[in-house]
Amino acid sequence: MAFYTDNLRITAVEESDLGLVVSAWTSHTDKVVQCYASGDLLDWQRPVGGGVRFILRQAGPNDVLFLLAVDPGEERTSHWRDAFGAGERYGNRIDLRLRRDLLDGRRPGDRWRVYRGEPGDSAADILLHEADVFVGGRGACGWGLDWGRGGWGYSGSNAPGWGGRWGWTWGFGIDYLSYSTDPLDRGTYPVKVDLVDAHGNASAAYEATVAIDGFARPAEDLSVSSYDEATDALVLSMTPSPDFA
Repeated sequence: MAFYTDNLRITAVEESDLGLVVSAWTSHTDKVVQCYASGDLLDWQRPVGGGVRFILRQAGPNDVLFLLAVDPGEERTSHWRDAFGAGERYGNRIDLRLRRDLLDGRRPGDRWRVYRGEPGDSAADILLHEADVFVGGRGACGWGLDWGRGGWGYSGSNAPGWGGRWGWTWGFGIDYLSYSTDPLDRGTYPVKVDLVDAHGNASAAYEATVAIDGFARPAEDLSVSSYDEATDALVLSMTPSPDFA
């Protein structure tokens, strides 16, 4: 039995008549990616070019989503308890999405960076993620900006569209950029996101603190301790969640 929680990232979550549509990316292209909603295994898919998409008919907007890469043949087996259910590190993540207005006018070669600190730190100085804003030039710029070099012919969902800085984003745009951290312990984390161009010039950073409160770990060892025939009542016993001890 093998599973992997690293190099998995949810890139978009959309509500539809069929349920939640979850798009994700992984480098584990030889594995099967499972999608859990609040502890339940709801779907699994094989990646295509690193991309994977789930349609979660039983999930709602308040469900907490988790991804897990498993070996082929293990896709029907729930690894929730082993991967996420024990100890303080319970799958709590920080999800970041870069606002579209911060990306308007950016060029191929620009990169975005995500930092965090340890709980209680005053600054975020651990580099978690650095990637091109425009992967392969896709979605870059638009008509009239360095004609032939602006990603002409490419676009993305959530595009700025006509009139968004005319000549830079006219009719073109890019997807929102998103990143999810690995599972984190409870605590208050400083986070920082900035953009840097091909010459190394960094933008003003977006900085915030994020509190990871977590959610209670489940009770365990549920069993029937006695039965009262007169009242037809069962008495159950269990090991309470350590978060309510």
